Amino acid sequence: MAERVDVCIVGSGFGGSIAAWRLSELYRAAGEDPGRIVVLERGRRFGHTDFRQSMDLDHLSDVYGLIQGQGAQVVIGNLVGGGSNLYLAASLRSPSETFERRDHHPSDGPTRRMWPHQISRRTLNRYYHRAERALRVQRPSWNQVSKSGGLWAAMLHHAGYSCDRVPAAINLHRCENVKWCHTGCIFGAKNTVLTNYLGAAERAGVEIRPGVMVEEIRPSNARPYRWIVKADNVNPETKQPAGAVTDIECKVLILAAGAMGSTPILMRSKQSGSLPSISSHLGKHLGSNGDHVAAVEVNGKQIERLLDLPGYGQFYKGRPITTMSYDWWTGKHGHRHDGTRFTLQEIFLSQLTNFLYDDGRGNGDEPSFWGREKKRSISTWNDHFELLAMVEDTMDGEFYAVPPNGNGHEQPNGGPVGVGLFNYAFSSQSTTVREMANEAMRSVVERRGFGRFLPISETKGAYIAHPLGGCRMAEEIGLGVVDHRCEVFGSEGLFCMDSSVIPSSLGVNPSLTIAAVCERAAARLVRRADDFGLPSRPEGFHHHTPPQRIGPRVRL
Repeated sequence: MAERVDVCIVGSGFGGSIAAWRLSELYRAAGEDPGRIVVLERGRRFGHTDFRQSMDLDHLSDVYGLIQGQGAQVVIGNLVGGGSNLYLAASLRSPSETFERRDHHPSDGPTRRMWPHQISRRTLNRYYHRAERALRVQRPSWNQVSKSGGLWAAMLHHAGYSCDRVPAAINLHRCENVKWCHTGCIFGAKNTVLTNYLGAAERAGVEIRPGVMVEEIRPSNARPYRWIVKADNVNPETKQPAGAVTDIECKVLILAAGAMGSTPILMRSKQSGSLPSISSHLGKHLGSNGDHVAAVEVNGKQIERLLDLPGYGQFYKGRPITTMSYDWWTGKHGHRHDGTRFTLQEIFLSQLTNFLYDDGRGNGDEPSFWGREKKRSISTWNDHFELLAMVEDTMDGEFYAVPPNGNGHEQPNGGPVGVGLFNYAFSSQSTTVREMANEAMRSVVERRGFGRFLPISETKGAYIAHPLGGCRMAEEIGLGVVDHRCEVFGSEGLFCMDSSVIPSSLGVNPSLTIAAVCERAAARLVRRADDFGLPSRPEGFHHHTPPQRIGPRVRL
C-alpha cells in the first residue's frame, strides 16, 4: 500500500525549496496542513557548524559528488539544501540577450529562439526581485571587495575596461572573509536555502526526508493521485541503495534533483515504459553554463610599481567572488553576436585547482603541468587568483546510456567520484568563444607584466560546477521536455523545477536565474492548485518573503 501525500518534491536545492515554501504558504493560507507536502533528499542533513574548512576527502565525500563523464567532470551537491550549501553566493540577473538567443548546437534543428517566448528578462524581473529578497542579496561596497577583486578591477581599469561589484547572497556583517564557501560556510554568513526557503517551509510543517534516493516514477490511476514515486534508502557510507522505502503516491510531483538527478530519473522511467511519450530531447543539451576557468600568477613588483598597490598577495583572504567585467558582453546587441559574448569574473578556487594550471614554461618535450616548473608554480599559489569566463556556448553534453540507479551515475564506492554515462564534446562555437575569452584574459593579465596567465590543462574537456539542461524548457514537445511553467509536456502534474530546465548558458552565475525561473513556475502552480486537487488559492492571497533563521555565530 503506497503512502499518499498531496505533493512530493524530489530534491531540496533552490528549485525544490522554493516550491516547498510557496506551496506551504498556500496551505497555511487555506487552513490546510503543509505536512501533506514531502521533500525527499538523497544526501544527509548538515548544520553550518558541521562543515569543515578543509579539503579532507571524508568531508568532501559527504557533501559533494564528482561525476567523471566522457569529456567532462561535473560537481554536484549531495546534502539537504543541495548546492546552495556549497555555492559561492554570487547572485546576478542574466543579461537580456541571454533569453533572446537563437544560436544552438549544430545538431539541434532550425534556428529559433532558445527560450519559450513567455520568458524574457523583462518577464523574469519580478521573480528575480522575489528571489533576491528571499536570499538577502546585497552588493558589497568597494571597501568590501576582496584583495583579488580589487586587483582585478585595477588591472581592468589600467587596460581601459570597466568593472563592477558582484551582488552576493552573503551577510556581509557575519562573513569572516576566509574564502571557504565551497566546503560549506561554518559562520552561517552565506544565505543557503536552509536559512530561508527550505528552513521556513520546514517550520511551516513541510516534511523533509534525508537519505532517500528516487529510482523512478510511474503514473497512478487513482485520481486525483497522478504519480507514484519509487525510492530507496541510502547507505551514508557507501552511497548505495539500502532497501526500498514505501512507495509514495501524490497528486503533484516536482522533480528538483538538478540536471544530473532529475534527468536520469525521467530516463529510467522512460526506459521502464512509464513515460513512453516524453520528449526525445530528454537527456540531451547538457550544459556547463559556459564556465571556463583560468588563473593569474601575480607579479607583485609590477603591481606595486605600476598600480601603486603594495603588498598585494595572500589572495586567500576575503570573499571568493567580488568583481567582474561585462565589457565583452555589453553593446553586442542583435543575433549576429549570439555565441560570441562572455563576462569575466574574479573568483578564488586555488585550494581546488592550483594543481591544474599549465604555466606555459615547458621545454616542448613534455607537458609543463608537471615536474619542477609545476612545483614552483604550486608553491606560489597564495599569489594566484582565478578568473571565470562565462561564455555563450551550445550546451554540448548528452547522456549516452541510462544511469542504473538513483545516483544518476555509477557509484563504485563510498568516495566522492562516480562514473557519468554522458558525452561532452565542445562544438566549434563553444571552442571558439572560450579561445576568445582566453585571449581577453591574457591581454589584461599580461599587459605590462602584471602577472602570468595560467590556463587549465591537466585534463582536457569541461569542468562543470553549474550543470544545466537535460530536461530543457521549450515552446513544444518537439524542442524540449517541459513548457514555460516547468510542467513536463503531456504529463499532468509532473514538473521539473531546477537547473535541468535551463535551455542556454546564462552569462552569469546561474543560481539566481534558476531561482527566478522556479519562483515563476511555483507561482503558476499555486494559481492552478485546485486543478490538481490541492487547496484553492484564497481570495487576496499573495506571496511573502520567507523569514530568515540563522544558527549560532562562530568566530575566528
